[in-house]
Amino acid sequence: MKLSAFRYLAFMLVALLCGPAAAQTSGEPWVETSDAGGGALRIRAHIQIDAPATAIWSILVACEKAPKVIPHLEACILRERDPAGRWDVREHVINPPLLPRIRTIVRNDFTPPKRLDFKLVGGDMRRSDGAWILEPLGRGTKLSYEAIVQTAFPAPQFIVSRSIHGDFPQMLRNLAKFSMEKMPAR
Repeated sequence: MKLSAFRYLAFMLVALLCGPAAAQTSGEPWVETSDAGGGALRIRAHIQIDAPATAIWSILVACEKAPKVIPHLEACILRERDPAGRWDVREHVINPPLLPRIRTIVRNDFTPPKRLDFKLVGGDMRRSDGAWILEPLGRGTKLSYEAIVQTAFPAPQFIVSRSIHGDFPQMLRNLAKFSMEKMPAR
């Protein structure tokens, strides 16, 4: 009985000391890579963000913000856009450590604010196909990423995987940070 009362008091003390800042924190990113066969790598990642899907969506689709969100992204260039806003084609130039500079051209298909599917249509990768999925979760949103990627140049899978494990957590944190900045103060 004394131990549970102590835990309760400790929890309340932390809650009081942290105040509103604690209410606006998001979950920690989770990233997993695995062999997808044929030299390709499967990436799965997610984070819980204390923001509505619409706030996250606005950051996710903003090409002009992408270099601030994605580590080592030098440029995001909008090449083509559907006038109705259902899809676009973008060029990304990424300069990751330990790998050569990579240029990709992807077609994004939008189902706002629930899903963004992307498919490689050109550039320096052999494969880069997947999706961003936004699911309501309590007062926030679970943002998930699933993709299969494969370089068109020789690169050991462990180096590509290491680069992903280094960059993806920061990218997910950046998405959370910018999404939460769009929220009114609680």
